[in-house]
Amino acid sequence: MDALLFVPVRVGSLGGEVAAIRTARPGPGQERVGLAFTREERLHAALGPAQRWIRLSRPALLALLRPMGTKDVRIDPLYVGPQMPAVDLRHDGPVPAGVRRHAQWLPDEVW
Repeated sequence: MDALLFVPVRVGSLGGEVAAIRTARPGPGQERVGLAFTREERLHAALGPAQRWIRLSRPALLALLRPMGTKDVRIDPLYVGPQMPAVDLRHDGPVPAGVRRHAQWLPDEVW
């Protein structure tokens, strides 16, 4: 039997029990992938402490993603969110603080 994973979900806008599986893109223009984590702490580190989740096996997650055309699952990504700004460390100057290292609102890219 496959181990159960922590799978991030979005709750419906009406606040009911209906949840949608969250997906992300590994990079600009790439196909969406499913997201799953082996531990709750890893999910919260990548997506923030308020991220909701359900437990699913990898085959069950793939079965739910298949009708949407998603064929792959990224396990334990370190960061999920908008692309982080590139910083040229060779030049003196301030390093942009940017946003926090987790994003709960825009899972567009996965590292």
